[in-house]
Amino acid sequence: MNTWFKDSEMFFHTFENKHYLGYQIQKGADSYIPTENNIVIFGLDEVISDSIRKELFKTSFPFSNIALYDLGNIRNSNPEFIIQALNQFESEKSNILILGSNIESFELQLKALTQKISNIAFLEKSGDLFFSTTIQDYILNSTNISKAGLIGYQTHLLNPEKLKHKKFNNSIRLGKFRNNYKDVEPVLRNVDTLLFNMDSIRYSEVPGIKNTTPSGLTSEEACQIMKYTGLNNELNILNFIGFEPKYDFHNQGAMLISQLIWYYIEGVDQQIMENISDKQSMISIVVDLNDYNMSLNFIQSKKTGRWWVEIPNPEEKNTSYFIACSEEDYNKATRNELSNRIFNELSF
Repeated sequence: MNTWFKDSEMFFHTFENKHYLGYQIQKGADSYIPTENNIVIFGLDEVISDSIRKELFKTSFPFSNIALYDLGNIRNSNPEFIIQALNQFESEKSNILILGSNIESFELQLKALTQKISNIAFLEKSGDLFFSTTIQDYILNSTNISKAGLIGYQTHLLNPEKLKHKKFNNSIRLGKFRNNYKDVEPVLRNVDTLLFNMDSIRYSEVPGIKNTTPSGLTSEEACQIMKYTGLNNELNILNFIGFEPKYDFHNQGAMLISQLIWYYIEGVDQQIMENISDKQSMISIVVDLNDYNMSLNFIQSKKTGRWWVEIPNPEEKNTSYFIACSEEDYNKATRNELSNRIFNELSF
């Protein structure tokens, strides 16, 4: 990995307290050993990445089930060089956390890590990046992408009619999330790629982030989203964009991003692996919906209490697939109602 990454200046700081993340994390490209349940961090923009590391390395390290590596910063910002560096992870079973990213480098990731990406989520207030021509072309024309969700969008900034495509069924507006934060967990359960635009956070939380608005996610809500992302059983690729250190008052932005990363790490550390095809670990409940002249098969994990629902495949008769859902989706079905999540997935 030395060919692609160089040491960060933060690697030369001494952390004497063994309870700090900066003490426990394995630093340098040579330190990386592919293992199960690991997280690999590296930076694309050196200034941005090191500003975040300065705060991240001061957080605590109570984790016991993960291996954490920081490879440093990319040696060359040339797009072809970045693609080749990203290609090194194509076959690795690692969670990848990219610092100092932007929309251009995210598009390069889509090209380089095609086989790793099938379910994308964007955290944005208005979907400007989500609905950019390049991203939409990739999502709608790629056979690898099954779902692409927009999380935390605000309806006064985005017409929900733009999210009617079946691939966008994993989208959730800010108000719905705030009404019941647990409703975002099924949305994130199968996400493998997350783009977190920091302008989705409200201005009062991070005044140094450009394009924020008076409304938006709170820092606590954003941390909960990252925790749910870490808890999912997929290998994740994470990006944070919209942060510029020169506008960062009192390091509030860097501190918040470090908190978001910390809660993601905590989620990965607490993961419980489960397989919905393992009938011994699942409870199956069939619900009749008389008003819709159909029945739905819900399953619940005995390990985690999480829910899925079986959806008939309209393209192949006598076949079906499962989507993640919530207990509230199940409860609505028992009342002969269909939640928006299930209704939008079904084809009548």
